[in-house]
Amino acid sequence: MKDLVVIVTGASRGIGAATARLLAGQGAKVVLAARSAEALSALEAELSRRGQTALAVPTDVTDPYQLDRLVERTLEVFGRVDVLINNAGIGDPSEFARTPDELVDQLFETNLLGPIRLTRRVLPHMLARRSGHIIFVSSVAGHIPIPPLTVYSVTKAGLLALAEGLRREVGPLGIRVSVVSPGFIRTNMVEAGGVAPAWIPIPGPELVAGTIASLIRRPRRHVVTPWYYWPLVALNTLAPGLVDLGLRLFWSRRPAPAGRAPGHSAH
Repeated sequence: MKDLVVIVTGASRGIGAATARLLAGQGAKVVLAARSAEALSALEAELSRRGQTALAVPTDVTDPYQLDRLVERTLEVFGRVDVLINNAGIGDPSEFARTPDELVDQLFETNLLGPIRLTRRVLPHMLARRSGHIIFVSSVAGHIPIPPLTVYSVTKAGLLALAEGLRREVGPLGIRVSVVSPGFIRTNMVEAGGVAPAWIPIPGPELVAGTIASLIRRPRRHVVTPWYYWPLVALNTLAPGLVDLGLRLFWSRRPAPAGRAPGHSAH
């Protein structure tokens, strides 16, 4: 991990901030990207006080020009990108029929098109060195779409397909591609949206950060975290009717969600 140059999007809080802290503590040079300049500056200062290397680059992943600036600034300061962690994401617990077009566009721009555009900007530099690792933070919802997160689930399923296709395309050229699919994690959307069943343990974002660090040290195609979501993912493939029944029973006992503003770091 020491001296690896790592870009982390969505680094202002949640999974992104936890990942940045962990990787910087293990010796990585971390580039912090998120929309909140204030939050990034605070995190950069925190890491610097610990003698760790961090660079804050305020970035809205839906803005191609800001993505250009993020990559340019990283190369200007560190000269390369070893690892790209596409973590930035938003979610909204609105029923599909009630989700306005503007919110659908925002979900796709942030969760899917943003990672596509940033990866396309970083990839040529990795290919030139025949070295690099691209990590996408998807979601168990990308495997098992659940109400009322249908549109969010579609964007996360898109990341799974993107990673698989990209791995087959650039893997032979020395570029590693991995996906992390978290279940319910204690982030802004989960806490505000009330979408998680009360009986499911909800770990903090540090669990996902540890999974990402493990992936960097020992690259794998795909990891679901926490581990107890793996059987659900497998069951949805082998016996989707059972999963449908379980979800129907759960949602029939749950009040319909009120409309909310989209939550960030929503994985």
